[in-house]
Amino acid sequence: MRYGPEYWDKYGAYRTPIAFHLSLLVLLRSYFIWIMAALSRRPDLDIMSLFFSSKSDFFFSIGIAAIALLPAVIFCLRRPQDNPDSAKRLASIWRFMRWPLILCAIIDLGWLTYQAAHSHYQFSLFLACQMVMVLWVLLYLLKSRYLSVFFNDWPDPIIKKGE
Repeated sequence: MRYGPEYWDKYGAYRTPIAFHLSLLVLLRSYFIWIMAALSRRPDLDIMSLFFSSKSDFFFSIGIAAIALLPAVIFCLRRPQDNPDSAKRLASIWRFMRWPLILCAIIDLGWLTYQAAHSHYQFSLFLACQMVMVLWVLLYLLKSRYLSVFFNDWPDPIIKKGE
C-alpha cells in the first residue's frame, strides 16, 4: 500500500479525491446545465441560451459528455457488493475507467478549441474559463499518482457470517 490508513474509508477502500468529483462535474457540465434548465420552469429565463449558442452546440456537448457517463455510473456503484462475482466484474471494469475520462477531456478540449476558432478567436471569457477547467481536468487525470491507485482499488464484497 502506497498510502496510509488516513486515505482509506470505512470499507478499507481508498477515499475518493475531491478533485475527482470536480473533474466529473466539469466533464458532465452539459448534463448539469440541462437538468438546471429542466428544473427552472421560468419561460422568461432561458438558461440553455446562456451556455449554448445553438442546439447543435448543446447536442455536441451532450454527446461528448456521454463518454464520461459510463465511468460516472460505475463510480456510483463503487461500494461493497453482496455478490462477489459482480464485485469482481465491476472491479475489472473500474480499473480502465480512467481512459474514457481522458478521452472525454481531450475531445471536449478539441471541441472548445473548434468553437474558439469558429468565432475567429474573438476572446470569450466563458469559453476561456471552460478551456482552462477542461485542461486542468486533463492534466489531473494524466498526472495524478493517487488516481492510479484509486482506479486499481475496489471495495471488497460483503462477507456474511453464515458463509
